Amino acid sequence: MNIYPHKHSLTSKSQSGFTMLEILVALILGVGILTAAISMQVQHRKGFRLSSNQLEMQTNAKFVFEFLGKRLREASSMGCRTSQFLAGEDIFGLWSADLEAQRDDHCYGKACIAFNDTSVAYANFRPGYELLGYEYVGGNLNPVPPVAFEFVSLGQYNKNSDALTISGGYGEVYNLARDQDLTAVDSEFELDTAGITAGRFDIKTSNYGILSSCSGAKIFKITDFNEASGIVQLGGGVMADDNEYGQLGVRALSVVGVSGNNREFRRAAVTTYYVGMDEHYVGKKDIPTLYQDIDGVSRPLIKGVEEIHFLYGLNENSEERNIADRFITADVIEAQSIALNTNLWSRVVSVRIGIIMRSVEEVYSNDVAQNMSLSCIDGYVQSPVSDKFSRSSYCSEVSLRNRNIGNRYNLSSL
Repeated sequence: MNIYPHKHSLTSKSQSGFTMLEILVALILGVGILTAAISMQVQHRKGFRLSSNQLEMQTNAKFVFEFLGKRLREASSMGCRTSQFLAGEDIFGLWSADLEAQRDDHCYGKACIAFNDTSVAYANFRPGYELLGYEYVGGNLNPVPPVAFEFVSLGQYNKNSDALTISGGYGEVYNLARDQDLTAVDSEFELDTAGITAGRFDIKTSNYGILSSCSGAKIFKITDFNEASGIVQLGGGVMADDNEYGQLGVRALSVVGVSGNNREFRRAAVTTYYVGMDEHYVGKKDIPTLYQDIDGVSRPLIKGVEEIHFLYGLNENSEERNIADRFITADVIEAQSIALNTNLWSRVVSVRIGIIMRSVEEVYSNDVAQNMSLSCIDGYVQSPVSDKFSRSSYCSEVSLRNRNIGNRYNLSSL
């Protein structure tokens, strides 16, 4: 008789591990799930990057229209003067040799041009020429810009885009000291500096300035500006864009006023907008960028602008004001101005803006063929491109509020 209990084996036949087939199936399923998760993550990142770039392009396009819209609405702005004084008589054939002989300080109509040579690119504030466009056609800009324009010499200039130049008041408006009486022989005047600390003025020596009232204005080159005292000087000089007379002058004084509280001063500037390739972004090269050139000093303004195009709305009905009857390009305006022996730029009352935005970063894995179009620019179609960047197009239209031209010209005289 066996008195010891039965001892079971440590390993039971009913216990066993995964088979090789089960392990392989599990591995295959795990790899499949992991691959799907990674693929979803990659696609999500691509979608996020694409949507982020689209959002950035939309935001930058909005900034373009805001910048250009604000500047275009300031075109022809000469202080608080009303629009009836914004075009000189010389523009519409009413300027005679007798009036020319009687001029004082180069006063054209109600705008007193004080420069020796008003054809100098950055000193051209002639009434009726506050807005000038340049159409890229046939491999060149038409009309041909003045050689003094800085963007012509930029190697990065995008030659598939137009350019736009706007002149007039720019920046903050400052009041003259209230207790100050002006005379025709004055070569300086004083600004009201109350509440303005040194370094906060946006005017400097060698800038152009507009001294105005609600009756007229005088444009001149600032020969010295003292921020502490607020004294602005307008001395004469011999250079092409210097003041011919170092005094206010009788005609300018008659429209600006000897005294009063409605006299003001602000910077006058010629601003040009064009597209170039900016290489100054760290880690990124050849980024298409909208440039702003102020009196010959260019700087990048908004990145991602690959092309910009303009159409100009002309008013041709003497009974209507500020309504565009047709939209044409800058080269057509130039050709018709020559043919009609008149300045059609003075009749531009609105501007259509079309821009093609390009993403700053590559967003596609492979090259994608694209050729964007601008329905607002007579169906303009971009030359086909194939790369990894994303693109989109946008349009806007801006009315020039200072260009209520209406019956100020006689259509029958053309």
